[in-house]
Amino acid sequence: MNKVIIITGTPGVGKTTLAKWLAKKLSWEKIDLHDYYDEISNGFDKKKDCYDINLKKLANIVRKKRKSNNLIIDSHIAHLLPKSLIDVCIVLTCSNLKKLEKRLKKRKYSIKKIRENLDSEIFQVCLMEAKEKQSLVLTYDCGKKLAKRKILTDLQTRDL
Repeated sequence: MNKVIIITGTPGVGKTTLAKWLAKKLSWEKIDLHDYYDEISNGFDKKKDCYDINLKKLANIVRKKRKSNNLIIDSHIAHLLPKSLIDVCIVLTCSNLKKLEKRLKKRKYSIKKIRENLDSEIFQVCLMEAKEKQSLVLTYDCGKKLAKRKILTDLQTRDL
């Protein structure tokens, strides 16, 4: 059975950077959820300023893709997938809130959205949800520098 690693965390913590790097190092397929929004989205929620994702549809895509490849999926909602589909959940955090705020501003996030994401990071929403939903959760702080090699070593010691 092919394996699935998910990388989750508040927007701006480095999920996509890590996912691209790991996919290259491990020769795994990286899934970009944005490519599937038409299939998995129930539309854009203007009030929340984000897409409303149908997790059942997302899980079905992961099941299909997993049949032919090992997968790396990065998304701030990836940890909400059924744990039966996931081998390892990596949660990235950012203890340097100024750095995170700067990244979100660079992405042109609204002040409201920046505040919402900073609050999410302060209260460690993704980490708490991941611990509730997933079996194996590895956490790394990218507040100073993302330790990609350490993460790769940690995964390799778990036969991934």
